[in-house]
Amino acid sequence: ALGQLAMAKYLLGCDVGGTFTDLILIDVQTSAIVGRCKTPSTPEDQSIGVENGIAKICADSGIERGQIEVLLHGTTVATNAVLEGKGAKVGLITSEGYRQVLHIDRSYVPGGLAGWIIWNKPELLAKLEDTVECKCRLDAFGNEVSPLDEAHLRNQLQLLKANGVEAITVSLLNAYVDGKHEQAVKQVVESVLPGVPVSMSHEVLPEMYEYERALTTVANAVIRPKVSQYISNLKQKVGDTRFKILRSD
Repeated sequence: ALGQLAMAKYLLGCDVGGTFTDLILIDVQTSAIVGRCKTPSTPEDQSIGVENGIAKICADSGIERGQIEVLLHGTTVATNAVLEGKGAKVGLITSEGYRQVLHIDRSYVPGGLAGWIIWNKPELLAKLEDTVECKCRLDAFGNEVSPLDEAHLRNQLQLLKANGVEAITVSLLNAYVDGKHEQAVKQVVESVLPGVPVSMSHEVLPEMYEYERALTTVANAVIRPKVSQYISNLKQKVGDTRFKILRSD
């Protein structure tokens, strides 16, 4: 029996919240729940709370770390970064004439005819002073109307560099049809702002409607540095254990 216990494999479920980290241990063979635990979350580095939880549930259940086959992981790290305003400072690069794309959105104001008088618009994820235009254009079929003006873009990027942006979003008109201009912009960004992560709309949300595509890609840029650092720290702590990040949508 002891030999069978030593060979047993387990799935570990872990849900990281803002206050507590919850873990559950399941036997792979029988699907039986063999352990549960709750530990305090560690907002300064949520991977520490995960590590503490893994150590506790293994000790309580009498198993070795090596018996955990897969870690199934859910987290609010990304959601909380947006809600608490603790994400990256994002610079947005748009097509010429579309600098106010996040401000105009769908021109929808809730509350009826007089709603615009009392409605306080939420703070944007990319501020207007951190938004620049680049000169290039594709038509609705992805054909090039005008090429990228690289010299102009480099000048605009100096403004974002001076503003201290921590991540870049590129969202250009009709990029969902063909991402070649966004790729070209990314190459210039990487030469001017090395090490700054770049999110491109044709990769994040390759769909029409400029506002929705821009906003989604900006949100990706806001959480990207924080989530990347968290995943990197988590990989170091779980070692060779395979882990999967669960979607939160």
